Amino acid sequence: MALDKTKIINICGKIILFSLYIIAFFFPISKAIIEIFSTLAIVCWIIKKILQQKNIPITQLNLAIFAYLAICFFSIFISSNLKISSRTFFGKILQDVTLFFVIADTLNTERRIKSFLYILFCSSLVLGVDGIYQYFTHKDFIRHRLYVGKDRIHATFPTANDFACYLNTVIPFTLVSFFVKLRLKSFRFLFASLFTLLFICLILTISRGGWFAFLSILLFMSIWIHSLAVFLLITGIFIIIGREFCYPTLPSLKERLTNFFNFLDSSSIDRDKIWDTAWRMFIHRPWLGLGIGTFMFNFNKFVVGTYTFGTPYAHNCYLQIACEVGIIGLLSFLSILILFFSHGIETIDAQPKTFQRYVLLASMAAILGYCVQMAVDTSFYSLDLGMLFWVLLGLGAAAINNIKLETVTPK
Repeated sequence: MALDKTKIINICGKIILFSLYIIAFFFPISKAIIEIFSTLAIVCWIIKKILQQKNIPITQLNLAIFAYLAICFFSIFISSNLKISSRTFFGKILQDVTLFFVIADTLNTERRIKSFLYILFCSSLVLGVDGIYQYFTHKDFIRHRLYVGKDRIHATFPTANDFACYLNTVIPFTLVSFFVKLRLKSFRFLFASLFTLLFICLILTISRGGWFAFLSILLFMSIWIHSLAVFLLITGIFIIIGREFCYPTLPSLKERLTNFFNFLDSSSIDRDKIWDTAWRMFIHRPWLGLGIGTFMFNFNKFVVGTYTFGTPYAHNCYLQIACEVGIIGLLSFLSILILFFSHGIETIDAQPKTFQRYVLLASMAAILGYCVQMAVDTSFYSLDLGMLFWVLLGLGAAAINNIKLETVTPK
């Protein structure tokens, strides 16, 4: 019986790891696949924990995450739509948070993290090629998506902003790969090529939110990797000079670079109306909100006049969180980020330049870029990018735990 139990635990462990690798590759390709394999990983992880009679992994974020979960769960019972809130909590929030613990618990060795990242790199390579292909043919070759907007690539994603968000989560890991000790120095050329491809795609998304996120990533990483400050300077010069050479081949890019700080364009005006509506929604019930997942359900009740573009997301994820679960819910979510960055920075400052340290730095930079873009986009509320947030958070938590383990039992 004990042997059968051990076999089941081992089989579950292999299924979990395989599922995470599948998720890493199919993040930008198939929502159905990542939904199936995330569910499979979670079910096997729960079975494994029950058989092992072990608790969930201990991270510095546990208390804040449980507080956030509790508030979201409580909001179901005071929600303006019980059905929507129940479905959102059990079908998305609980699943994503549980996946965080699966990641933090499973990616507990350098080899596993490397395998996960290499698969992520392979996937991003396919997406980068797809983005360039879409630029020239106006249609991507994976999902056969046509251009949504003029001269803005988005590959397999529905919008260019979503593609930019994905690129900004992968780019930090390609950057730290330059500084990790590698057996074959030729790998640095491969990482440089991948970074160049993803950077070009990021430029071609013409996503202002994505560009701000990228600049924040470089600024943050430059604190510990000073040579990136030089690249940041070169990027600034490129933005200033490059706009003069964009026309006529890239008129949309030239216009965006020229009006980089002009917030009176049509998309900004549209966001102003959405944010005005969201603010009135928040003021209506500021402390506990209108119920998790109910922003779109309540939007037309608070909009002034008519909104002709359908029922939108808030295009500011923090404001939408405040509308749905109030100030208390927003503070609990922000506490997760504060604890992650405070413990992450403390760990980085105290450790030598190891692989796990660079993984933690890249995870923090990716989360920072994600959080910057959250302020103007809807990434946290999409199935794939929303899950990606918790995966990155879990990867960072795994790196912190691995560093602590290495400190206690050095190689």
